[in-house]
Amino acid sequence: MSLLESRRLIENPPLCVSRQISACAICRRKKIKCDGLVPVCTPCQRSRRDAECTNGSDTFAQGKERSYVTALESRLAKLERDIAQAKVPPSIDPVHHPPPSSQADPTPKGKRTEEAHVNDLVSDFGFLSVNATSRDFDGLAQEVFAQLILAPSTLLDFPTSHLASLPSRSTLTSLVQYYIDHDLILYPFLSAAKIFGSVEALYEGHAAPADEWTVFLVLAISLASLSTSPEDDKYLEAVRYAGAALRHARMVLLPGSVLAIQMYSMQDPHHLDSWYLIGAAARMMVDLGLHQDPPKSVIKDAQVDLRRRVFHSVYSFDRVTTFVHRRAFSFSDDSASVVLPNLRTNIFSSISEQGHPAMELIRLRQATSVAYQSLFLSGPDALLDPYPAICAAHLEMDKWNDELHQIRMPDESKLSFRCEMLYNKILLLSPFRLERPLEDYGQLLILEHAIGYSHTISSLVRNHIHATICTSYDLLRTIFVVQKFVHVLAEYEDLFFNVDLPLPSYPSISGSAIFPSLHIEDGHKRLRMAVESLHLLDNVLRTLGRRYGTSNAWIDARRAIERIQNTLRARPA
Repeated sequence: MSLLESRRLIENPPLCVSRQISACAICRRKKIKCDGLVPVCTPCQRSRRDAECTNGSDTFAQGKERSYVTALESRLAKLERDIAQAKVPPSIDPVHHPPPSSQADPTPKGKRTEEAHVNDLVSDFGFLSVNATSRDFDGLAQEVFAQLILAPSTLLDFPTSHLASLPSRSTLTSLVQYYIDHDLILYPFLSAAKIFGSVEALYEGHAAPADEWTVFLVLAISLASLSTSPEDDKYLEAVRYAGAALRHARMVLLPGSVLAIQMYSMQDPHHLDSWYLIGAAARMMVDLGLHQDPPKSVIKDAQVDLRRRVFHSVYSFDRVTTFVHRRAFSFSDDSASVVLPNLRTNIFSSISEQGHPAMELIRLRQATSVAYQSLFLSGPDALLDPYPAICAAHLEMDKWNDELHQIRMPDESKLSFRCEMLYNKILLLSPFRLERPLEDYGQLLILEHAIGYSHTISSLVRNHIHATICTSYDLLRTIFVVQKFVHVLAEYEDLFFNVDLPLPSYPSISGSAIFPSLHIEDGHKRLRMAVESLHLLDNVLRTLGRRYGTSNAWIDARRAIERIQNTLRARPA
């Protein structure tokens, strides 16, 4: 599919909107209620006037233009005030930052108020995106989108100087290929053909803004992945390319192009807030109707597949960002109905038929999503008996892990996937609204998963080639794992390491559940592995801290490791 066709698909989706904008001409004339269905509303269907209904037309009903423009003008005044407030420089922790506000309130009430402000801001450009099929959208709404998305999500301004020159053709090609092999294979919202087409246009001197946007962000993502600290040449070059790409934001910003910024933000938490970006992309996607498959025969199969790739990339980004920051989803699993895309293309022809890395990530995040919704985002009833949801998710993830062994993919990808799986297991064992702490069995599960996580993330980080697949999310995950690990070690020290105490029994729960097995039965072995794991986690924190920056949470985690190490060393052998 050409670049032009790709843009037309996203900019002009099949005529469907999230809510009714205006009645059709027939209903307006008859002064009856119109439900706004396209291509024909229900009253026109009942009166057999399908051909006269204007809901399926690109033209406005009579009198609609003025009311529509007036609504936009009134809303735009509010948007400008929101943008001005969002540009006030916040005090941001570069690694574990709260949403930009003058003073972040850590209380539950403060968080609810903060999220309400964010939802209000996001709903403003949602109002505009719902009109994305209208003739007034291109000139006004796209520029407003760019301002609303970038203003609150930018933590540190990018350099404004223009690029002196492009890298050599061979260097650029190798960086593009790196992106395809390590990033596109996980989030296939772009096509390799589109990327190389933009490269050709750039070198031949007839590149459009979308071509420069694509190539510069691909280069920025690859260089940031290959950097080892915020001071090295690769990182500084990545920042320059990202800044050059963002100069075109007002002309090219769409759900798919927001995802490219989202991917870069995971490598550069100093400049961009990934949580805002994925929230914006998700809202745009829903308002453009990409969260539902279109009726058959409405658009071509290739265009349907593009929609599906964009949706599932947004879903995958949204879920991993939610799990890392422990916030609410941008949209629920039940609200979407999109078939998995076809990813068996020539560029990925060497991948085993048994599974594609992007699909495996989606499977893992779907398994976690169901339990997370129940334990973190539902009412109190689920928290009275959390083990059914926890056990079901563990069983699904264990099945996924067994199948992962059979899939042919790079070792670093498998290590990264397993790190995420172990983190997700610990996360699901840590709902923050439990009526009472988990039983001894649940605490021992956290300990074993943390030990497994420490060895897996250490294997990934200490190999420089493998470590390039890491993102700032791995640092946030490791900080959380350390917090939970140290807590259970301090609170349940005698239970874990006293060889005279038997292993805790399974909790009594309502209904039937298959409990995950405990594997480390000997207390002496458990103590030895815990001390070793703390050492590994401390090394991982140092390595990832050099790469993505330190924070108060990072400092607290390292101090906690030192304290518990001293306590464990003092125990008799």
